[in-house]
Amino acid sequence: MKDTDHPVVIAGAGIGGLATARALGLKGFNVVVLEQADEIKPIGYGIQLGPNAYHMFERLRIAEQVLKAGTFPDAGLMRDMFTGETISHLPMGAPMRQRYGQPYTVIHRADLHDALLHSCEECSTVTLVTGARVENYEDDGQHVVVTTADGRSYQAQALIGADGVWSAVRNRMGCAPAPQSLGFTAYRGLIERTALPDGLFENVVCLWAGPGFHLMHYPVRGHELFNIVAVFRSSRFARNEEGAGSPAELKEIFANAHPQVRKYLEFVNLEQHWDVAVMEPAQRWSQGRVTLLGDAAHAMLQALAQGACQSIEDGVWLAEMLDVHRNAPPLAFSQYERFRKPRAFRAHFQSRLYWEIYHAQGGYAELRRDMLGGRTGQQALESLAWLYEAPDFSQASERPLAASA
Repeated sequence: MKDTDHPVVIAGAGIGGLATARALGLKGFNVVVLEQADEIKPIGYGIQLGPNAYHMFERLRIAEQVLKAGTFPDAGLMRDMFTGETISHLPMGAPMRQRYGQPYTVIHRADLHDALLHSCEECSTVTLVTGARVENYEDDGQHVVVTTADGRSYQAQALIGADGVWSAVRNRMGCAPAPQSLGFTAYRGLIERTALPDGLFENVVCLWAGPGFHLMHYPVRGHELFNIVAVFRSSRFARNEEGAGSPAELKEIFANAHPQVRKYLEFVNLEQHWDVAVMEPAQRWSQGRVTLLGDAAHAMLQALAQGACQSIEDGVWLAEMLDVHRNAPPLAFSQYERFRKPRAFRAHFQSRLYWEIYHAQGGYAELRRDMLGGRTGQQALESLAWLYEAPDFSQASERPLAASA
């Protein structure tokens, strides 16, 4: 049996893993997706999808399905947490589509995940396996034997680690540190629009920026639901005190916020919160017939709204490289890594930068207002050209890139 007769195994059936499976399936690869959960069922709240994601959806032939599930905000706004003053305005809607050829939408994560899942189920060469947590692998240079926690093994031509922040594949490669807490806590809310008091609904993506804390909101599912996220730096965490990130501290931090913000806080779920962690991007993504993508390679802060988008980009480009180098996964993976790293690293860095901008205080907050407040809508749109412009997929078939120094 030729090695190419073996499947490509993907660890993880999240957004990145399913996008990769769909992209490979469309190119005729046999794919096995190993998901640790007993059921492929997404969790989460709202998610933002920029035009760059829709360029990928066109390639995956699911753009129409995702558009049907998406909501189209009119603008992206940043407001002062205390005064309500608009700091910056990013046109969305028609201006975004006209400039970049694709829309900006917000969507329930489950709806995006379902679109990807159904698209994989439509591919006869894609097999989805649940209750299969990848625990180890052995790469002998000719193929990869992937072992799950319950003792099953799969012989593959290649392994793709799309298993998230706590990636077992990445840990086996030993190429990146574990995520580290930033001392920030996030509370979320997803409510029926009909439950929202008059005057609180807006068809925008709005971030209220404050010193060390912020609140974001936007509608999803065609304005049926309203998504709210409140994030703050825990002073108790910094002092190693009890109650760090607690609902009591949430209320303390937001006590002097704008009245509209305090009204939104009434709709967050106080029963559950998330620790905000950061992980440095892996310096090495690939090793032989094994590679990483998405959060396993470059988990990033939410400030640029690009975590899912970059995972999808990874999957599409990885499939392009494997298609060009069908008989040489190690070459395909090294090409993919060298091609994708600069963009993913820039998105990672920009997310860190935006995080600091959102939470600026004192003189830095004044600088933020002066720098962003003077931009026109067109200038705001153009500032994202590096991220949102349509890609040139012919680059995948260009001659191999020179090895990294």
